[in-house]
Amino acid sequence: MAQETPEVAIIGGGICGLTTALAFEQRGWTPTVYEAASGYRPIGAGLLLQTNALLVFNRLGIAERIRTAGVPLSDSLIRSSSGRVLTRFDLDQVERSQFGYGFVAIHRAELQRILLEELDTEVHTGMTCEAVATADPPAARFTDGTQIQPDILIGADGINSAVRDAIAADIELQALESIVYRAVSTVDLPDDYRTQGVEVWGNGTYTGGAPIDTDRFYWFATAPGPTPSDSTTPAETIATLRDRYTDYPEPIPTVVDSLDPDDVFVTGLEDVPALETWSRGSVVIAGDAAHGMLPFAGQGAAQAIEDALALVHALDTHDDPAIAFDAFEAERKPRADRIRSESHRLGTFGTMQSRVGTRARNLVVKLLPDTVFRRSRRRRAAQTSLPEEI
Repeated sequence: MAQETPEVAIIGGGICGLTTALAFEQRGWTPTVYEAASGYRPIGAGLLLQTNALLVFNRLGIAERIRTAGVPLSDSLIRSSSGRVLTRFDLDQVERSQFGYGFVAIHRAELQRILLEELDTEVHTGMTCEAVATADPPAARFTDGTQIQPDILIGADGINSAVRDAIAADIELQALESIVYRAVSTVDLPDDYRTQGVEVWGNGTYTGGAPIDTDRFYWFATAPGPTPSDSTTPAETIATLRDRYTDYPEPIPTVVDSLDPDDVFVTGLEDVPALETWSRGSVVIAGDAAHGMLPFAGQGAAQAIEDALALVHALDTHDDPAIAFDAFEAERKPRADRIRSESHRLGTFGTMQSRVGTRARNLVVKLLPDTVFRRSRRRRAAQTSLPEEI
């Protein structure tokens, strides 16, 4: 008779939680997912899935489906606000030629839909976790009064994780003195921009995005200062953005002009400081709950996706959850913490407020040899956490 697998509860049904559930299913486990949102709706912004994320999805057998649903990018540019090309990433040169996958831009809701359709796992929505106890067995309590006691509890509940509080209490998020705008715009762009990612580095602001469909573009921008007050109307926000980016290189002005005021999300920029541990007893955290990072390296989702496969592999190959979690942290924590720190440095670098400083920064990036960027991109993909298949 086959050995019965432990009961696993995954708190959080975002990209990390759903990918973790799919990895469990493919190993013969039957997890249960608890998601705070009342349902999955086609809202939110886009994602740029870099090569390492697609290598994990390839291992899970869904990379081609994701590539078909999104937009495989031909290249990605970094420009100055005057339009000067600082560097160009030809994704055929390194990523596709050496690893089989480049970058794919896709709507977050579309990726969630694919993961949900691949799953047999039960996903309970409207379940907001408010407290976790790391006893044996662990327990979680939800705001509706529901309590669960699984054998293993996984916190994939995002940067404001309730599960993390049971492992590392009183952690304060680190804030960057900037805000970020995100939106998906319906816009008709010339052919040159339909498979190209772009970043524009300005003075105190960093903007860009990528096409996620034939007529939709995922756009983002940072700006100095606090989150706008509740008295600021969406129309006022759009007017400010159009004024700020009117002289930027295309496609930024065209995309910003096409924005629907009600579709622009504005949030602060925060990350999770490096934690001493990601687990306690039979409770573990992953994704943004463990290493939520600033968006400047484009690796937040990818690192969460790497976590999913590595965590499931560790639990499937070790009978003792504590030993499994040690193996998971040994594999994932150094890499995720390193990329989180890199993203923080890039954020400081990309949002500096100084005309002299931004000119010097842009000159440095322009003068760096392409070999430096290629080496970094190759290393990022080559070091993807891909456990040996069993």
